[in-house]
Amino acid sequence: MQKKKHSVGKIALISMLILFLLLFSFVLYVYFGLNREIDLSLIRTGGSSVTRVYAFERENGVVDVENPVELEEERIFYKNSEWCSFYDMPKNLINAFIAVEDHKFYEHNGVDWPRTIKATMNYLFKLEKTSFGGSTITQQLIKNLTGDDKPTPKRKLEEIFRAINLEKDLGKNEILELYLNVVYLSQNAYGVQSASRLYFAKDVRDLSLAECATLASIVKSPVKYDPYTNPENNESRRKIILDMMLSYGMVTKEEYDEAVSEKIEIDSSIEVERTSGVYSWFTEKLITDVARDLMENYDLSYEGAMTMINKGGLNIYSTVDARIQEAVDKTFEGYIAYLKPQNGKYPEGACVVLDPNTSDILGIAGGVGKKSANRIFNRATDAKRPLGSVIKPLSVYALGIENRNFTYATPYDDTPLIRNGELWPSNASGSYLGLMSVNYAIEHSINTVAVKALLDVGIEKSFDFCKNKLGFDLKESDKNEAPLALGQLTVGEDLLSVTNAYSMFANGGCLAKPRSYYYVTDNYGNMLLSNDYENERIIGKETATIMNIMLKNVVDNGTGMAVTIKNRYETCAKTGTSGENEDKWFIGYTPYYLCGVWVGYDEPMSMSGSAGYASSLFDAVMTRAHEGKDEDAEIFKSNNIISREFCVDSGMIPSDRCALDLRANRIQYGYFMEGTEPKDECKLHKDIIIDARDGMVANVNTPSIFRRKIALVDYEREEKFDFLNIFDRKYLLKSREKN
Repeated sequence: MQKKKHSVGKIALISMLILFLLLFSFVLYVYFGLNREIDLSLIRTGGSSVTRVYAFERENGVVDVENPVELEEERIFYKNSEWCSFYDMPKNLINAFIAVEDHKFYEHNGVDWPRTIKATMNYLFKLEKTSFGGSTITQQLIKNLTGDDKPTPKRKLEEIFRAINLEKDLGKNEILELYLNVVYLSQNAYGVQSASRLYFAKDVRDLSLAECATLASIVKSPVKYDPYTNPENNESRRKIILDMMLSYGMVTKEEYDEAVSEKIEIDSSIEVERTSGVYSWFTEKLITDVARDLMENYDLSYEGAMTMINKGGLNIYSTVDARIQEAVDKTFEGYIAYLKPQNGKYPEGACVVLDPNTSDILGIAGGVGKKSANRIFNRATDAKRPLGSVIKPLSVYALGIENRNFTYATPYDDTPLIRNGELWPSNASGSYLGLMSVNYAIEHSINTVAVKALLDVGIEKSFDFCKNKLGFDLKESDKNEAPLALGQLTVGEDLLSVTNAYSMFANGGCLAKPRSYYYVTDNYGNMLLSNDYENERIIGKETATIMNIMLKNVVDNGTGMAVTIKNRYETCAKTGTSGENEDKWFIGYTPYYLCGVWVGYDEPMSMSGSAGYASSLFDAVMTRAHEGKDEDAEIFKSNNIISREFCVDSGMIPSDRCALDLRANRIQYGYFMEGTEPKDECKLHKDIIIDARDGMVANVNTPSIFRRKIALVDYEREEKFDFLNIFDRKYLLKSREKN
């Protein structure tokens, strides 16, 4: 018996020790593992202040930093940004929110413990079929400001401790004032004053009891209980709130009856409000970037950052060029008339224009047609699509030139490889041409050469360069030939990122991150954000120069010949088409502007017959943008580039025999880094006497009258390609030899 008592005591002691350790671990976790504070000093509110956007005049890339110009039409949330003092809010409004959201608000210390425990038990054991929250108004305020609403124990614990600490720092009325000014009430209205003006066209202090309950009804689900789009749902929710207010003694029976019978009339101008004051595509991007940087620099949630932007009276000094944005807008608004639907759907498009030397964003279009709403999907920045051939200069050719894997003149054989037992890849033309230079392969976007050149560069090196230098969103599955050489990426990339990558050519080998603003101040002029220009050299000046020359050849001789801006300004560009013709790209630049255009369907489908959309949009935007610009300006060129003649078939110094090739254009000028220029004479071209009667190599029986001297290329292809119709076969020695 004594031994049994001893065992029970030992078990009890161990249990107490385990309980103590668990409790101690919990205390340590709370103290060190949770963020228990929230800094509300960063939610800068300036009364009825408006956030203003400024631009600077530009002349040939030089920004007049001394004279910012306010873009009045781009004032952010100009109509919906008023802050309302607690003492200007009617008592019925305050009580309506308290009744439905937290009727014990004035009794607890930030946490309604009985309701929290009940909600926790229901979460763990599913005691009731429907879930319910235990959040107080204080906790909801914290959720609104942190943006963290994940249903995790850690988040809930942090919220509880933050609520307790917040109520130690602020009074109840201060908390209510903050909450009622940041709560989202649908239709892009944050706070009760904004919502009151939007729905009822009146100051919040003039709201009736029924109108107060209408606003309080929205909180539970802003979409479902929107009084404009779902008035019946709002009405039923409003009745519940009025019932609660009556039961809590917040209103008399007479006031209740009057409110229940009141017919709510939503201001008829709300439709105008919904479609007026629409920001430009640029300002959409600007808001996104400023919010992101406020979140990062001040440890704010998205909601907290947006509160600063919407209501804080900030001054944002942007990079936009109003003239360029207007050119983009006019082009993309008008171009919808030229688009032809397919299966009842119209193609979409996007455009970005950058300063090629600084990566400053000068203009954006995130869709075709007139922009009709705010904070909508921006195809220039939000859509990630396969790149097609616009990836080739970035992932293959620039890297290969830089690392001296090949040169402007290096010959590659335009023939397919064998992958999975099949010939791959095919070219857009559906044919194969045979031997050609790297320059020609870029000019005419030859897929087979891009793949072979990638293999010479190295898949790992190409992947690392695109991911870590260019910042592309690559996955492990992109370490392959099709993604890196042909642009068939796993996720794809957005137009802004791809366009900006081309700035490394225009900017002499240096790359900067695209920026939409220079700096941001608060409404007192204090600096909040500074977005200084920083760049990184990622390729050499000589590589950039050679790429500029080859990309200029694309518009002069290759796939980009359709653009007309080249007739007035030096232009470099690259075209791109993704698999199945689902995406069309055109990215190009002049000494003044770098412009990227994408055209496609939101739900990918073939763009067959629409090949010219992207280049036409590029041409239209750039033509408008260049009005009044000096036509003699030149794109970046290094002085350390050597020009030499070379044989297209061998990449070597031409011999006299090269000129005898029947194609007559086998000698061209190329551009090289010092030390990479051709040094040996072409040995591929051979002097051959042919029989003029059949074009075959003459033999001893060929009469002298039919003997003709030409040059053929002494190059043998593998027999596996004998069945392919390769263009240069008849110029090869082997094909002219008689059996």
